[in-house]
Amino acid sequence: MTDAGRRANAARGGSRRRYAAHGKNAQSGAAGKAGKPRKRGWRKFVSFKAFFLYFLGFTCLGVIGIGVVYAWTDIPEPNDFALSETTIVYYSDGETELGRFNAENRESVDLSQIPEHVRNAVLAAEDRRFYSNPGFDPAGIARAGLNFVRSGGEIDGGGSGITQQYVKNYYLTQDQSWDRKINELFVSIKIDQQLDKDDILASYLNTIWYGRDGLYGVQTAAKSYFGKPVSETTLEEGIALATILRSPHRYDPTLGPENTERFEARFRFVLDGMLAMGTVAPEEAREAEPPEVQPRQDQNRLGGPNGYLLQQVEKEMRAAGIDEAEIRTGGLRVITTFDKDAQEAAVRAVEEERPTESAEGVRIGLAAVRPEDGGVIAMYGGPDAVEQSFNDAIDGKQQAGSAFKPFTLIAALEEGISLESRYWGNSPFDPPELGPPVNNQNDADYGEAVDLVESMERSINTAFVDLTMQLGPSRVVDALIRAGVPENAEDLENDARVTLGIGKVSTVEMAEIYATLAAGGRQTDWYTVRRVTDRGGNVVHSVEPEPKAVFDAAVVADTTYALTQVVDGENGTGHVARELGRPSAGKTGTHQDLTAWYAGYTPQLATAVSFIRGEGEAGGTESLRGIDGESSFPGGRYPARIWTAFMSAVLEDEEVLEFPERADVGEPVNPEPTEEPTPEPTREPEPPREEDDVSGGDESGADEGGNQGGNQGGNQGGNDRGGDHSGDDGGTDDGTDQGDDGGTGDESGGDDENGDVWGGNQNGNQNGNDRGNDRGGDEDGTDQGDDGTDEGDAGWD
Repeated sequence: MTDAGRRANAARGGSRRRYAAHGKNAQSGAAGKAGKPRKRGWRKFVSFKAFFLYFLGFTCLGVIGIGVVYAWTDIPEPNDFALSETTIVYYSDGETELGRFNAENRESVDLSQIPEHVRNAVLAAEDRRFYSNPGFDPAGIARAGLNFVRSGGEIDGGGSGITQQYVKNYYLTQDQSWDRKINELFVSIKIDQQLDKDDILASYLNTIWYGRDGLYGVQTAAKSYFGKPVSETTLEEGIALATILRSPHRYDPTLGPENTERFEARFRFVLDGMLAMGTVAPEEAREAEPPEVQPRQDQNRLGGPNGYLLQQVEKEMRAAGIDEAEIRTGGLRVITTFDKDAQEAAVRAVEEERPTESAEGVRIGLAAVRPEDGGVIAMYGGPDAVEQSFNDAIDGKQQAGSAFKPFTLIAALEEGISLESRYWGNSPFDPPELGPPVNNQNDADYGEAVDLVESMERSINTAFVDLTMQLGPSRVVDALIRAGVPENAEDLENDARVTLGIGKVSTVEMAEIYATLAAGGRQTDWYTVRRVTDRGGNVVHSVEPEPKAVFDAAVVADTTYALTQVVDGENGTGHVARELGRPSAGKTGTHQDLTAWYAGYTPQLATAVSFIRGEGEAGGTESLRGIDGESSFPGGRYPARIWTAFMSAVLEDEEVLEFPERADVGEPVNPEPTEEPTPEPTREPEPPREEDDVSGGDESGADEGGNQGGNQGGNQGGNDRGGDHSGDDGGTDDGTDQGDDGGTGDESGGDDENGDVWGGNQNGNQNGNDRGNDRGGDEDGTDQGDDGTDEGDAGWD
């Protein structure tokens, strides 16, 4: 066989062998296909192996996705609510709470101030695996998912552990959406990695909602539900707080019997949880009973008289540059000048001493100021700041009346005019340059020459207007402004009547200017906010008073002496204040029956009380006549009574202090009469007699309607004078008008026994026997005549 044949034959054999092999494989494959047919189309993707691969793939993708989302998730800034905290206002002791300003009622405390039993109760109620979980509770999320399916796709809350609730309250919103829930989960995981568990728990306990009037946090909840700070709560009260926080409107037992049942059942659930966690002893658990919960206190923070204090505090804080948002949400701590006991005494004095008959529309203001620094320790602006927002102690501006006269005396003493100086005391005072004449109260006459002490004691209008014209009204205005009256005070004009109080001031401003006198001439602006600190304890506002010496101490000493005679003098218009039982100085004031004042001081405290009548803008435009059935309403009655009752209570335990001695500033000034005196008839002098029938007696007006005759016997002859003279606000309590038994006419003159300086021998010898029979009269109509006068006031040298 040739080589070509062999090759051809080999080729054929190889081909057969290949086919044989191929045929064998083909048969084997065919047999295999016959046993397990090949899957075609979508079936080849459905198998255990495929599902396993899918699971692995999706798991990897999920892990990668979660990792990416986790990496991209930023912890947001705390929301406005998280930073919101109640501002608390305290009395001057810095401990007793006066009131609050808040958007949400929340007061944060350190975890160390929250008892362990409260913390354990909350963990038992809300998240028993809090300290071991990664920031979320898988079982809780599973329950939430099941509830989602059962509710048909509605998210109804639940499933969130403590960390998630904290994240929702502190960083996110309260929206019930999947986006928020997913974000909450990732932020919670990150927060759990970055913060200590104790810090998370503390923040949660300070932000959780507790119902009622917007309570947030366990501190405000403990105060509302149990009347105490959380640090003082018992085991049972701690469990109750943990019970209520789940849903306050469902578990607050004070809201109805159904709530009580739910509260008691959940109380046991929480207690059992603490037993399971080992955080309460079995014997304690057996003895634990649901505690009594205080009902919600429905009250407006501005309700009652103290609401005016909070209004003023907020006003001063804004004036200091603290905006409203910071006041409402900044968690500030404010210490005021208000003294709790003094404030209660102010409210009590007004309520107990105010008139009640025919007193509709009467409005009363009271303010008390410390002389050393201007701090307002008490203020009464009205009965209720909600019903009447107008503060009668601050917003009300009324004419001061005779309460301005002490500052005319200040101006005179500064000019070297002593207390012995004398001015016109009769009605009317009518020099041409004055304009309309000035009269004394009830047109009373006190003589053509009355010294300044008596003029202050009796509140003689004509004498002070005469003095003001001699000084120049601008000096009186200047003294008032230096004392503390605002320069822009209404009707504070360069007019001689400025001494009669035509200018308008508030009650607290009146207290301030009298505090200047009490401080010996050192003036300090009044204020009510002493210090404000932020939540970190940093001082954001404080007041450091700097008293200014505006009057010489000797001048003030003499002024104070004159004002003590208003209280202690025989004819003092403020004699009601003697009941204080310690040295005091004061002054009454009225203006055309539209205002009534009493302002006064001791060395420790200055207080002013004002009365006006009328609602709203009409306040101070309606007459005070007719209150309690009286025809007049002097400052020496109800204003002085309220002043005395308040000061007695406040100073009860204080040391009795004396005023400085009278300094006798200046020299006596006896100016020429502003009006020409009536010439005395020329006649031979008569020999002195043992007793002349010359009228005498007091001339101060009766406090309750009576008019007393005055010390006006003698000098001009009694035939043209008589009774029915009353001084400004003064007189006796019982209204009787009593003359005095006078001595001889020779003694009726002025500064010496012979009466030869001020009218001396021109006394009651001239027609003295015609005087005294018709002096004054008491309420029952009796007329008491006098036998003469002890001193004559009218004679001019």
